[in-house]
Parts: sequence; structure tokens; C-alpha cells
Amino acid sequence: MEIEKIETNLKRNLKLHSSSVKFTSNASRIENQVIRINPSFTFQEILGFGGALTESSCYLLNTIDSQLADTILDLYFSKDNLNYQFARISIGSCDFSLKSYSYSYENALSDFSIRQDLKYVVPIIKSAQKKNKALKFFASPWSPPAFMKDNRNLYHGGKLQPQYRKLWAEYLVKYVTSYQAQGIPISYMSIQNEPNAKQIWESCLYSALEEADLLRNYLYPTFKKNYLDTQFFVWDHNKDNILERSMQTLIDGNSLNYTSRNCFSLVYRWTF
Repeated sequence: MEIEKIETNLKRNLKLHSSSVKFTSNASRIENQVIRINPSFTFQEILGFGGALTESSCYLLNTIDSQLADTILDLYFSKDNLNYQFARISIGSCDFSLKSYSYSYENALSDFSIRQDLKYVVPIIKSAQKKNKALKFFASPWSPPAFMKDNRNLYHGGKLQPQYRKLWAEYLVKYVTSYQAQGIPISYMSIQNEPNAKQIWESCLYSALEEADLLRNYLYPTFKKNYLDTQFFVWDHNKDNILERSMQTLIDGNSLNYTSRNCFSLVYRWTF
């Protein structure tokens, strides 16, 4: 079997370098040196590849020469180049934002606004959409607003307080509808970026059953009530423990019917 390998390697001065790799049968049983391929077995379909449009990357693309920015976006998103099918975006600020912010700071969400995103993120998203009209968006929250958390802080983990689960779901609905108004449909959403990581930047902790409860009893019904068809992903984290964690959330937490059918095929680490 022969496959095409495309490699970018700065040290070797390779930029999208194409070469062929041949696989041969091997009777020895050295598992860490063998790739086992059975063409008769098929599993999840690969929906596509993508990158993250963070506020920092969007800021840079907004501030460099416009022709250079257009070339960069063309290389990533146009059909004649990498043809990215997905873009990951953060809901509120993340560790690649210019500053920390939420869209609302009041219990009634009366001050809700995505104005911070309108400065740099939304314009670059719209430019990317011109390169690929079929581009899909995957949104992830790094933290609920500080007033909803038990540590009253966007940083250092903390947990979403139970009394704010309904309001948090409404907050996310406002986010999706605000982006829809900009012509940006949010096709997919994860419940929480790195739900098992207490970070010095925006973060929030969830157990498997807490993710399941939030999804089953708050996110899913609130989105359906507002006629939104955004699909949800669980365990937006590193791939270790993915089976155990997913089983706890989907089976023990009785949330299998509320997640995307593609929930097992998510490749977490995207970069732009």
C-alpha cells in the first residue's frame, strides 16, 4: 500500500512537501512499529479539518497588510489550498484573547453583547466565509461569566453554580442567535473547553455527570425551545480517558440522545 504524505517542517525547510510512503506486510509482532490497516473495516466518517480563529490570530490578521491577510486566509480556507471545512471559535475570552471578557455581567443578561467579538473576530470569520461558503463553526466556552461560578472568577477552574445552569443555557442561546444575526451559524458546540483542567486562565470544571446534567436538562431543551439545531459535544479535552469519560457522560449520565452523532470523532487540538 502506498499513501501520499504532506509535511511541513521548519527545521527541514519543508512547506506542504509531498512524498510517498509505502507500507509493507510484516510478520513480526512489534506493536509500536506497526500500523494495522484493514480496508474492509470502516468506522466514523471524517467530516473535515479546520483551525481555531482566536481573538489573537484575528487581531493579527486585522492589523497586518490587507493583501497578506487575504493571502493567508486563502491558503487556509480556499478550495485550491488547504480547504479547511471547520473553524473553532471561543465563546467569550480564552487564553488566546487580548483580554478577559464575558458577554454579560448581569443576572438578567440585559447587557448581553458580542461587541468585543465584532472588533476582530467576526470580520475575519466573514472573510474566511468568502473563501469557503460551506465553512462550519465549532464554538467552545472557556468559562461562564464570573458571577455564575462558585469562585467568582473566570480563571482557576471553579464550577458553574447549580442555580445558574438555566441562565447559562440562555446565555449560550443569546450567543448563537447573535452570531446568526451576523450570518455565522454555529453548527457545533462543546459543553466546556477542557472540563477537567484547572488553569490560570479562563477555565471551569465539570465532572462527567455534571456535563450530562447540563446538557440533558438545560442546554438541549433550551436550544430546542428557541428552534436552534446546534449539535453538542462532550469531553472537549485531550484524548486520554476519552472512552471512560464518554461512557460516564453518555451512558451513566443518560445523555446519549442529546449529543451529536459525531461526538466520538472530534479531534480536539486545532491550531490556526
